[in-house]
Amino acid sequence: MRITMIMLLLSMIGSAACLASGIVSYRCPKVSTPPVIDGKLDDAAWELAPPIRLALSETGKPATKKTIARMCWDDANLYVSFECEDTDIWGTYTKRDDPVYNEEVVEVFASPTCSLTAYYEINVSPHNVVFDARIYDPVAGHPSDQTTKLWNCEGLRTAVVVDGTLECRTDTDKGWSAELAIPFAGLDRSTPKPGERWRLNLYRIDLSPKPVEFQAWSPTLVDPAAFHVPGRFGTVFFEVTSAAPN
Repeated sequence: MRITMIMLLLSMIGSAACLASGIVSYRCPKVSTPPVIDGKLDDAAWELAPPIRLALSETGKPATKKTIARMCWDDANLYVSFECEDTDIWGTYTKRDDPVYNEEVVEVFASPTCSLTAYYEINVSPHNVVFDARIYDPVAGHPSDQTTKLWNCEGLRTAVVVDGTLECRTDTDKGWSAELAIPFAGLDRSTPKPGERWRLNLYRIDLSPKPVEFQAWSPTLVDPAAFHVPGRFGTVFFEVTSAAPN
């Protein structure tokens, strides 16, 4: 009886961690035909996915550079897209796991178990350079030595399309878009059950032109800007939908 009560209590704690009261949530549709990971964002799957407009991470106020993100899923992957307005598209890093988070980037932080101390970070730059890491963060905002940047998300696919001239700093660009297919198996998870919940946040860093902007789906409300604030992660509900795009 005592073991049963302990298991029930742990289950209730886990459920509470997965539902962040007062923080943003997203009903993530399941799609029968997944998006093609080419960075173009013209797939029917994205028409089913509700748009998310990122805000300033420090305050939650509107950003001057529009960023629209979307999410959907199938039996194999969580799909995430970003559409970024940007008149100066640039980046200097070219190798996997270079510190692209020091430049311009879009980011996914995901906790499939709803843990606020252990989660995954996946970043993509305009050069389609990926940085990914498994984060251990026992004190919010202070990832510990157990964090491993050597971890790679097996099977991860990403693509970027640039509307402008990457690395030409004297012209005026329009923006860039990124698509990610994040395998559940790469996060050591099986296919989510309908109604399953994850904790997750989406971010963008844009340094040029001014103003410098750190953007988030769920603003962390930390100034100066900080993204490793898992207590502010939103809740994603994995839903099944039979709706078809118009």
